[in-house]
Amino acid sequence: MSGELESLLVSGKEMDAKLVTEILKPYLKIEKETNDIRPSSSWTGLKSNVKILLYLIARKAMVALGLPLSEEAASATEIMQKTGMKKGTVNPALRVLFGDGLIKQTEDKKYYVPNVAIEEVKAMIIEK
Repeated sequence: MSGELESLLVSGKEMDAKLVTEILKPYLKIEKETNDIRPSSSWTGLKSNVKILLYLIARKAMVALGLPLSEEAASATEIMQKTGMKKGTVNPALRVLFGDGLIKQTEDKKYYVPNVAIEEVKAMIIEK
């Protein structure tokens, strides 16, 4: 009986690679040598909050792939630089995403998408 129940257990540290791939593939690729994201044509019409989520999930994928990236979390400044969005767009979007629980913050104020929120992020992106 306990074997059946144990199949319900997951680790909060485990990332669903298939789900992450499904989310990212239509919108971007990851440049192996530079860790830069290469947006596809479908990236252009996305709202800023979706672009931020995609960027943060891409960082999660980079870490899982073992690319030279110190951590999956990113500062607001780094998000601005890597996505090309302006401060007046990124900061309000980060506040909303944080308030909605789709992103979390590290002690040093960097942002990341927790694994438990990935499914919700996918649903949000689909309804964009």
